Amino acid sequence: MAVTKQGIFAAVAGLLLLQSAQAAVLPEDRADLLFHNYAGDDSTFKGPSILVRKQFKETVSAWANYYVDMNSAASIDVVTQGSPYEEVRDEASIGFDYLYNKTILSASTKVSDENDYFAESYSLGLSQDFFGDMSTFTMGYSHGADDVYQNIRDGNGADDIIGRTFFGNAKHQRFSVGWSQIFTKNWIVSFNGEASVDEGFLRNPYRSVRYVSADDGTSVDASSEPENYPTTRSSQAYAIKSMYFLPWRAALRAEYRGFNDSWDIVASNYEFRYIHRYKEDWIFELRYRYYDQTQASFYRDLYDFQEQFEFRASDKELSTFNNTAIGFGATYEFDTNWIGWIDRATVNLYVDRINYQYENFLDKRVSAAPGSTVNPGEEPAFEFDATITRFFLSIWY
Repeated sequence: MAVTKQGIFAAVAGLLLLQSAQAAVLPEDRADLLFHNYAGDDSTFKGPSILVRKQFKETVSAWANYYVDMNSAASIDVVTQGSPYEEVRDEASIGFDYLYNKTILSASTKVSDENDYFAESYSLGLSQDFFGDMSTFTMGYSHGADDVYQNIRDGNGADDIIGRTFFGNAKHQRFSVGWSQIFTKNWIVSFNGEASVDEGFLRNPYRSVRYVSADDGTSVDASSEPENYPTTRSSQAYAIKSMYFLPWRAALRAEYRGFNDSWDIVASNYEFRYIHRYKEDWIFELRYRYYDQTQASFYRDLYDFQEQFEFRASDKELSTFNNTAIGFGATYEFDTNWIGWIDRATVNLYVDRINYQYENFLDKRVSAAPGSTVNPGEEPAFEFDATITRFFLSIWY
């Protein structure tokens, strides 16, 4: 549940794949063109994504998605352990949904490629309506395989890759179940659970940890060594979501998510949304989210000596931290009568402002600054703000 580069943009891409709340109804024919932008911690991640979905014979809905993530990173990890870089990640996915009576069977596959990471996965899903379409049961399974590399650079610039070293493979399995229940004409609740198993090379080959190499009582010197993670990780996540429709053409949505894993991370996420329709053409949304987590058992910002423990990590996403997000969204449906093949179309803008507060991940740039009198381990806690923007056009045809 920690917010990572890939996690952020998986969520952005997932925005384009939202389906109808009624399970036994195929999604409508639709095309989405999205542009996303993340700016925070002196890094930007941006790019386009396009999704096209089409029904065939009212029983099959096929879709395809292409997504580009252009990265320019000078984050605290990058500047304290390497040099700023630029890279591009391409992702392509295809899938289909098959409708039979009140059952939908789904299958999809995805491939993601960048200069030091290759990932491919497939997913299977089932959705079944019960009790007069008042209840919906879902279940799913996905399997992924990654190849992890480390780029070799000559040190002359951001795009100076002269080779790469293979570090290892990783495999991921996800099992999910869910239940949605319509209690009244205005109130719907859903429950979801997921179990995950990750195996193999699960760390970043570029990242290192700090340890105390000398301490004379007045000053501390620190050196570094590579991180070392366990080769297995199991986790469980669960969520409850509720939406209530208000009489003045508005809705309230509340969501709670919990997470824990074999690395001793425990996390919680609370989210509240207010959605309001204005006249016939506009929909506005306000969102508040709060997330917090505890650290992994083997995380330290500064170790007491070299190889203090077998497993070592200084990734800020494995530390104790929290973040708060405030978001705004607007959707405008415009007139399409002059275009015969389009049923309707919307233009959409969503903006989130997020504040990250780290409890035991310190700002290493302070002690590393020329002439600094601050010892390693005495730096202030790290924090930063980020802005996530999603702008997309949706067309139903």
